[in-house]
Amino acid sequence: MSKTTLGFIYSGMVYLAIGITLGVLFYIAPGTQRLYAVHAHINLVGFVVFLIFGIGYHILPRFRGRPLHSERLAWFQLWVANVGLLGLSVINGLVAYRVLKNVSYLQVLFGALLAVSTFLFIYNMFRTLATVPAPVKK
Repeated sequence: MSKTTLGFIYSGMVYLAIGITLGVLFYIAPGTQRLYAVHAHINLVGFVVFLIFGIGYHILPRFRGRPLHSERLAWFQLWVANVGLLGLSVINGLVAYRVLKNVSYLQVLFGALLAVSTFLFIYNMFRTLATVPAPVKK
């Protein structure tokens, strides 16, 4: 497996542990339920989507019988996605506890990073899957 595939899978597992811990915390300390949006993003984006990215980078090129268009772009996407999700989660947590107010521009910034990372995946996969193989010489 490539380092990008492993990076997404390992990140996804870390986010699963964080998300599950937050979910348990909701029952132990009911005041933490303000972090519901953080919990949802960590589980759905951090675990589910990151795992899909990792598995997609590993399997889809093989299904098509072609190499990945750009491993460097995939590695860059991994970092953009992690910065976006972590930034959005921290800002949403601070807003939930009213430590920060009127920081919607930061939420938009980190949310946009997540969106950009998804579009990088789509672009990389499209280029990988749509590439026409070279003709086989006999």
